[in-house]
Amino acid sequence: MRAKLAVRNIKRSIKDYAIYFITLVFGVAVFYAFNSIQSQSVLFDLKDEATESIFIMTGQFLGIFSVFIACVLGFLIIYANRFLIRRRKHEFGIYLTLGMKPSTVSQIVLLETLLVGVVSLAIGLAVGIALSQGLSFVTAALFSIPMERYQFVFSGDACALTLICFAVIYLIVALFNTFTVGRYKLIDLLSARFKNEKLKMRNPWVSFVLFVASVVILASAYVLLIQNGLVMLDDPKFLWATVLMVVGTTLFFYSLAGFAIAMLQRSKRLYYRGLATFTVRQIASKINTAFVSLSVVCVMLFFSITVFSCGMGMVEVFTSGVETGTRYDATLTANIFWDSQGVEDMDPEFQEDAKRVIELAEKNEFDIRSYLASLGVDWDSFAEKTMQIDIYQEPLLTYGQIVDTDALGLAQDRAAMVADTPVQIIGASQFNALREATGEEPVDVGAHGYVVNNLAQSGTELSEQLAALEGSVTVAGVELASASDRVYSQPLDVHAFSGDAAQLVVPDEIVDALRSQGAVPYMSYLDIDYGVDRTAGDAALMEALGKALPPDENRARSSFSYQSDSWPVSMSFTANEVLAQSGGMRMLITYLALYIGFVFLITTAAVLAIQQLSEASDSLERYRLLSKLGCDRKMMGRSLLTQVLVYFLAPLGLAICHSVCAIGVMSSALFDSIGVSIAGPTGMTVLLVVAVYGSYLLLTYGAARGIIGQAVDSRR
Repeated sequence: MRAKLAVRNIKRSIKDYAIYFITLVFGVAVFYAFNSIQSQSVLFDLKDEATESIFIMTGQFLGIFSVFIACVLGFLIIYANRFLIRRRKHEFGIYLTLGMKPSTVSQIVLLETLLVGVVSLAIGLAVGIALSQGLSFVTAALFSIPMERYQFVFSGDACALTLICFAVIYLIVALFNTFTVGRYKLIDLLSARFKNEKLKMRNPWVSFVLFVASVVILASAYVLLIQNGLVMLDDPKFLWATVLMVVGTTLFFYSLAGFAIAMLQRSKRLYYRGLATFTVRQIASKINTAFVSLSVVCVMLFFSITVFSCGMGMVEVFTSGVETGTRYDATLTANIFWDSQGVEDMDPEFQEDAKRVIELAEKNEFDIRSYLASLGVDWDSFAEKTMQIDIYQEPLLTYGQIVDTDALGLAQDRAAMVADTPVQIIGASQFNALREATGEEPVDVGAHGYVVNNLAQSGTELSEQLAALEGSVTVAGVELASASDRVYSQPLDVHAFSGDAAQLVVPDEIVDALRSQGAVPYMSYLDIDYGVDRTAGDAALMEALGKALPPDENRARSSFSYQSDSWPVSMSFTANEVLAQSGGMRMLITYLALYIGFVFLITTAAVLAIQQLSEASDSLERYRLLSKLGCDRKMMGRSLLTQVLVYFLAPLGLAICHSVCAIGVMSSALFDSIGVSIAGPTGMTVLLVVAVYGSYLLLTYGAARGIIGQAVDSRR
């Protein structure tokens, strides 16, 4: 009997449950789909451990964030149930009047909650499983790896995690509903339909002052954030910007209603037109009552928009330089500057080791290939060709001595750092060897010329000024003039990100002069092009390095293939590793941004929807009175639409202001410096917000209009 009554109640209240049910289904589907990512690895031919580990790492990160997402969805479900219970107070009072025990009413509510939970969980899982199949193709595109064969993938772990999390949430909700219904008094339940919420208004002029104060506080937060640049998160400016943003947002919504009324009352023609007075009072009352929740919604919307936009921008960061960074098959790097800079200032225990490394490099004329060959590396067995390039620094020449770094458009601290940076020097013959290997025309610097090489977006302006310099540059006591106003972009190594900026390519005689003056390479690269495929070449290279430079016990225990040092090999990087890491980071960031951004977006939209439906339920007597006074459904519909629009768009508008500031700072501090445009990701964010947020707005308006229409019709 109780089960039949619970089912009948759900069918009868389907309109009330619609938004709640849709949100539950979305939540379950997204939760399962993103937690099943790791299981999709079976669809792909993962030829190396690095690629497989990316799937594992992505699954682990999504699992960690899923705990937080589960808490957010749990809050939403509990919050939504408050509305549903509140909406049915009068119904519960009728049950008690007819002789039903409070415990029986609680049991019916418990059954309804469990039924809605089970159905939404089942449908959500079905949608999630279908969504996860689509994510398989997205994963293939993000990873740039072929899907060898498609097969239906079901993740038992993701399903179990989804069932456990939502079962716990529904159990808490069921207990909460049972407790809530059990403590209501009969008189409160029976009179709930006739109670009219008290309109809460604040002094308009006090609100005006507070509104102006909130704008000033938010402007101060934006200024501090711009000054911080979102670079040092432990900077007090960032902390104060965050605090002021939260305080300013709260104060904004606290004072918004009173400020709006003060402004509208100055235009009596507008204020007293149609149902404008009623509409404004309705909006003001709700904002005054729910200013805290509106502030939270605004902050969550800001977080959702910023995370999604910047997350998609970070995807571009990890993929924009992949083609340039994989022109060679592998690179061995020797970071000689670790031991060549300030040897005399080192601790005694490190001095001897540093001198040993430099002596070894000098004894072998810094020739990495020849030295490794002497240790048994058979280059001809796997390498078609190798090219070494040495980068020197002119200690007596800095970029600030050549150009005005303050005119480069950089931040003050960044400009000062560039001004004090020694100029980097590259020999023309080594540079042209790389040009030939990549199919580019060689450069001609003559006997007293130079050209500029630059791969970093942050060094573009500096490089252009160096290339167009009319005067001369003195290197190793020789005056050099620019041989071309063109800035070259020749990759020097295998990389995911290149920091090579504003390097001068000079005649080999200048490099010899620097060497004769005691200069040693700041850094050396040995670029390798295999004579076999990249996978086989990587394996052969690591095996050869392991035999030539066997790792000590500690490094072997840490799974290092060889013993690294400042010279001949500090680190190795292969094109396959760059491609795998790039695809992995692209997948990880894309899914995290979508996961967090989407869940926050539907949560905030659902909270606003529930609040607006609750407001419609509480205001039924007012709408009945308007109907008796002669207002038609069309007028009330326009008033309701205005209320819904303002209630949804007010927090969204302020969140957009916050996001524009944060995204702008991130763009100037990070994206612009590496040549990545944030316009595309921002456009994607706009489409997502319009689709999800707009859908909830329309659903809310339709549901609220149905509630009011039903109440007005029932009294005729």
